[in-house]
Formats: sequence, structure tokens, C-alpha cells
Amino acid sequence: MTSMQGRSEGQVVNAETRASVQTIARLIATDRRPAVLANEKGEILIANAPAQRLDLDRAALTEKLDWRMLCKSALRAGSVSVSLPLDGGATEGEVVYLPLGSGAGFLLRLAETDQEATWLRNRSRAATLMRVAHDLRTPIQSLLAAADGLLDSGAASAEDRETARKQLHNAASLTLDHINNVLAVIRGEQSVAGMRPDEDFNVTEELRTLIAMIGPIARARDVELRLRLDPIEDVWAHGPVRFVRALFQNMIDNAAKYGGHDVEICLSARPLAATGEGRDQIAFSLVVSDTGGGLPPEQKTRLLESTGKGETSPTGREGARRASAGLNVLGHALRQLGGTIEVLDRYEEEEDRSPERKVIGTTLRATFTLDAPETREGAADAALTPPVADSRLDGITVLVVEDSPASRDWLRQMLGSAGATVRAAGNGIEGLALLERPDLHSEIDVILTDMTLPYMNGVEFATRVRHTGPAGAAPGWKGPIVGLTAHVGDEIRRACQKAGIARVLEKPIRPVALRKALLEVLGRDDATSSADAPAAAHGEQKSAAGDPLKTAVVTELIAQFGLEGAKSFMRRAHGEAESVLSRLRADGVGPDTARLLHAATGASGLTGLKAVETSLRAMEHDVAEGRTDLSEAMKNLQTSLTQTRQAIDQLEN
Repeated sequence: MTSMQGRSEGQVVNAETRASVQTIARLIATDRRPAVLANEKGEILIANAPAQRLDLDRAALTEKLDWRMLCKSALRAGSVSVSLPLDGGATEGEVVYLPLGSGAGFLLRLAETDQEATWLRNRSRAATLMRVAHDLRTPIQSLLAAADGLLDSGAASAEDRETARKQLHNAASLTLDHINNVLAVIRGEQSVAGMRPDEDFNVTEELRTLIAMIGPIARARDVELRLRLDPIEDVWAHGPVRFVRALFQNMIDNAAKYGGHDVEICLSARPLAATGEGRDQIAFSLVVSDTGGGLPPEQKTRLLESTGKGETSPTGREGARRASAGLNVLGHALRQLGGTIEVLDRYEEEEDRSPERKVIGTTLRATFTLDAPETREGAADAALTPPVADSRLDGITVLVVEDSPASRDWLRQMLGSAGATVRAAGNGIEGLALLERPDLHSEIDVILTDMTLPYMNGVEFATRVRHTGPAGAAPGWKGPIVGLTAHVGDEIRRACQKAGIARVLEKPIRPVALRKALLEVLGRDDATSSADAPAAAHGEQKSAAGDPLKTAVVTELIAQFGLEGAKSFMRRAHGEAESVLSRLRADGVGPDTARLLHAATGASGLTGLKAVETSLRAMEHDVAEGRTDLSEAMKNLQTSLTQTRQAIDQLEN
């Protein structure tokens, strides 16, 4: 037994923690398995003889393992499996978090024998297979429901058929991705830990994507999904997206299948100040409330036992029985996030406290904390978006409903720069939830909605916006609605007119034309004649036929936002396309590929990245056709990205 850092870490082993460390040291010394106690930096505090024979020092931890990431995961979950490469092979083990007074220690313990390592590997592989195989059920059921919807939409509009086709493709892609995971585990390609590095991701968009996937299942069961976000804006975080996705999927999927005809989903996020040298953090809460008759006590117990945390409200009532598959998967995901869950009865009259009150459903409330994201390169800078001189939208509040994150952000920036107040939603469910809020219902002047939306298309959204529920319940909104679509024809125009949509605009649309159209439907068409063209003072960018940039769009960007502002937006779109390419290289075609390509294509088109847009559209076509080998298309995209980056850098006034 030895302390390999001498007293360089003596401050960690102080009087407050000495007794704990001495107890841990005795346990490590008598353990026949290789074991070391280290801090998050990989500095060794204690190592036993078997560990020293394997040269398990700081270099071994930091060079052979992503030690910091493992420590973060162990801190959240208590422990995490690990596979340490040694002499051409891999030895299985685990990293356990040990609180040491005001500090933290992490105990690495490896298998003693090959037989034990094989047992650990097979046990972990079996558990991973169980979780992945279970999660196959939802996309397959969504696939079947979407297929039924597509077959039944023969007489539907082009927008309905396109929405059904997208749902079918997304469900099929997710199914294939899960099958690939199963095969990777069987072949042993996935490590026993099943780990991927934590990453920055859009938590709000993950929730939207899952609701879109579960949407066909909910529709087939006549289940109404309602979504509320607090705050309304997208929230980004840094952490294990795979566990957040598994938690969200199993909570919502269970409610959609067994929770009656009304399911309310609420995601809230609150910033937390950093403690010590760590990052700022964000506290998340996902609340899913249903009307499925209440969760039986034995199911509540099983759910809470699967997480090892949380409390249940006392109840002597036996609710309607429902399937419990997925509770273990949900519990595993929550443990890996270091979160808690509450299981509460939902009552017919929430204020009723009498013993005879009627249980009508269940509320699951999961809470967890993630790090705030790193500063994302190319984030919007308000200082680079000067106000637009033409087609002013001062005093106008616009509700934007758009499922593409890039297009949604662009619309928010473009309309906001013209003076509008913008409320943004990622789908029709969110849009309806915003209109149900009395303050926003009266504040919004005009709705701008994409016509091809997940879960409900633009026509259905507009129809429900106009509908007034019992006793005058919202929305019952009377203002003008403007639609955006790539398929403008007599059929869609008639459907839009019937739904109360004032005007349908064809994508892609120039910003000036869009602002002018909004003013016209509001009866405020005070745009000057100069709104029909970019300001001449900025000059028009000259380009050859092979120029990777689209001259007219770039010129207009510079006219609105100035040269540096235009470059900022173009680099954001360029970076989004680079991110999609990087993800394709790492993971291949997966469940989010079509969505990511669509978003990047839209952003490139809006910012004039002509060559990148062309390459992305070709890749979108390949994915839609079911092709998984995109190697040639990725080469073309890389060439376009290189040429476009150079062209952006060379732009001048």
C-alpha cells in the first residue's frame, strides 16, 4: 500500500477526512483486486499492491480512460462501469464515488480474474441488451401507427401525406438505430460501460423529437398530448444525452399508452450558480400527468425501488392496472443522471382533501441537474443585429411555430431585428399551450406557422387555434394566421382557407417579403418602396457562376445586419452543417439524421450558402431513399464547406 503522490495532495487528506481515508485504505489493502483511490484530476491518493503491479498511476488513468468524464458520471450515479485497456486486452471494473469530507474521491476497482471480467462483461452486456431491446418497442409501434396513418391518408392533402411520410421515416430510422445498438452489443463492439462522452445538446429539442415520435401512437389511441415549456425558449445543457432521452421516452411513452386520453407534459429549467471550480448548472424537472386511473401501489413501489430514490404519496387506492415494462429502464436512466422521482396521485378535484376524493390519474415528477453548456461558437450576438430600416414591425407580437431549430432561430432574429416581439414554438402542441396562457393569448397579433409540422400539421394547428372549447376555453384565437410551405397548390390553399389561414407563403421566402406580408395581413402595410430590394449603399456582391455563395441573399444579409453581422449568421449556418457532417462520420445515419440535415439545409438556404445547401439537399435525398452509405456525399459536403468558409472570410463591403 502506498500514496503515490506523497504529500502533494496532503491538503485533501486533512484532519476532517483522515478517519474516512484510513478506513478506505484498510479495505483497499485487503482487496485482492487491483484498486486505487484517486481524485478527479487522476492524482493517486491510495493504491494497493495489485494496482501497483499493473502500473495504475495517474498517466494510466488519464491516458487510457476519459477519467474526468468517468468521475462526473460516478458523481451523478454513485458508480459507473469501466473497461480499462491493458496489454492488448480489456479488464472490466467500476468507478465508485466516495465523499471525503468537503472533497471527493473515486475508487477504481478492477476484476481479479479473467473469469470475473467475463462475468462482469456479460452481465453488463445483458443489461444493456435489455434496455436497448425494450426501447425498440416504442419506435416499432410508432412505425406501425405511422404506416397505418399513411395508408389511410389516400384522400388527404399533400401536407398530410408529407407529415405522415416524415413520421414514418423518423420512426423507421430510430428503429434501425436501436437495432444497430443491439447488434453492436452482441458483437462486443460496445464497451461494457456503454459510455459516450457528455456533450452539449438542446434538451428542449430532444423532448420535441420524442413527442413527435410518440405522436402516431398517441393518435392511434386517441390520446391528447399537451406540452408546456418553462421557460419558453430552448434550453441547452452539457451531459449524457442518451440517458435524458431514455428518461423522457419512457415517462411519456408509458403515459401515452396507459395514461388515459389526456396527458400533460411540462419541462422546466432553472439556472444554478456554480459551486467551487465547477460550471454553472441547470436544474431540470419533467412532469408527466395523465388520466389513466392512478398507478397501483405495487407499481409505485417497483418504480421507486428501481431508482433507489424519491418518495411516494400515501394512498390506499387501487388504480387501474397498467403495464410496468420500462420502469427498470427509466430507473437506470434516472440513476445515471443522479436524479429523483416522485409518484403522485392525480385527483378529480385537486383542492379536495377528503378521504373519498377520486383518483383519476398519476403524476410522475423527475428532477435532475446537468452542467450548463460550453459557450457555443457562432451563437447569436445581439450587437451584430442592428434594427432593420424597412418594413418595421414595431409593436407587433408574432407567434412563430417552426419545427426546424435553425429556421426558428433565424425567424426570431429576423423578425426581432425589425422590432417585433417574437414567441417561438417547436410544434403545434407548444403553440396551443402558449395560446392557452391568458397573457400571451391577448398579446399575440399574428401567427406564422410552418405547414409541415410533427404531431399535427399546420392546417390542423390553425383549425384548433380557431376552436373555442367548452365555456369559452382558449384558444379561440381570432387574429390572422400566415402559413409557410414548400408545396403551394390549389389543394393546400383551399385547406388553409377553410382553416382560417389568411395567406400562404412559399419557401424559401426573402425576409423583406415576409415582413411585408405580415404587415399586409395586419392592415399595417407601411413598408417603404425601398423594402422591395436591399439597400444599394452596401453594394452588391459580385460572384462567378461557381461562387459557393448566393449573391442576392448575401447582399440582403449585409444590408440588414452589416458585414460582420451577416458573416456571423453565415458562420452559424456553416458550423451547423459542419456539426452534421462530424456526427455522420462518427455515428453514421441515425434517428436524428434527417432532422439535422433538414435544419442545416434550411439555415444554409436562409444565409446564402449555396454550395453547402446543394450538398445537404443531395444528402437529404439519399437518406429519404434509405441509403446508409453517404461516403461520397460527405466528401462533396466537405469540399463545399471548405470553399464556402473561404468565400465567407473573403467577403468585403
